[in-house]
Amino acid sequence: MDCLRSFNFTIRNQSNWPVALGFYTWTIGGQRFWNLDRSNPNGSTYVIQGFKNINIFKIEVTGDLNSSPQFPPYVCLVQNWFTDLEIDGQNSTSVGSILVSPDIFGMTIQPKPFIRLSKYQNSITFETPIESAKSIKLTNIYADGIANEDIGSAEVGIVLNFSVFYKYEGE
Repeated sequence: MDCLRSFNFTIRNQSNWPVALGFYTWTIGGQRFWNLDRSNPNGSTYVIQGFKNINIFKIEVTGDLNSSPQFPPYVCLVQNWFTDLEIDGQNSTSVGSILVSPDIFGMTIQPKPFIRLSKYQNSITFETPIESAKSIKLTNIYADGIANEDIGSAEVGIVLNFSVFYKYEGE
């Protein structure tokens, strides 16, 4: 994977996330737990432009989701987070098929590569690249934690930078 090129894009959002946008909370033994599961099939899309198609070899995410004390009473502690990406490109050649029955877990071959990056798994490398990539769509943000101050919502800030490593097709 020598001589890879790269580009970056960033998502930045500071919002008060209410129940209507996927924020849930519960209390056990006086401790307030919460999670935020904000999914949207339309998501946010980064469109890859240029005169050549690209093959994606690696994606990394850096940054964080957190809550700031400057927004009382909507403060919370973020313990974990992940984000889902969908790449509009071609999977490598399929080397198998799915047995139709039994298929207890609903296994499928993804028409578009689906990637989950998280606080603890912040990069993914492909031995066989995703070819002819046209766009990268962010479809879900999930976070969970403790100590939310308000049971109806939380102020959560998102600052994530994505680095995409690629080669032009034919290189």
